[in-house]
Amino acid sequence: MSTSELDDQSEVVPVRRRLRLDDLNQLQIELLAKQFNHEAGVAKVVVRKQWLEIEYDVAVLTLERVIELLEAYGGELSADWWTSFKANWYLKREEKLRAQLNEEP
Repeated sequence: MSTSELDDQSEVVPVRRRLRLDDLNQLQIELLAKQFNHEAGVAKVVVRKQWLEIEYDVAVLTLERVIELLEAYGGELSADWWTSFKANWYLKREEKLRAQLNEEP
């Protein structure tokens, strides 16, 4: 394995997010899952009626983009306090991770 391959691998920052959704119909679920599978940086996605489970590279994709895609297909994050708390924590954590990636070694 070359040094450049190691550098490429060190820049991959996988994260896993599990967020509660407001109800989606079956067509929305299928379209959303298909869209996420074509999105750069997504390693795994499972969309159920009440849940979005997604694994992605934070260096390539952001939670803001995930929420944007969700809303484009008529879905939205649940308004309960726990989902709001987790989403805000995820956003702040991703900002820190991206800042660390952008720092010069």
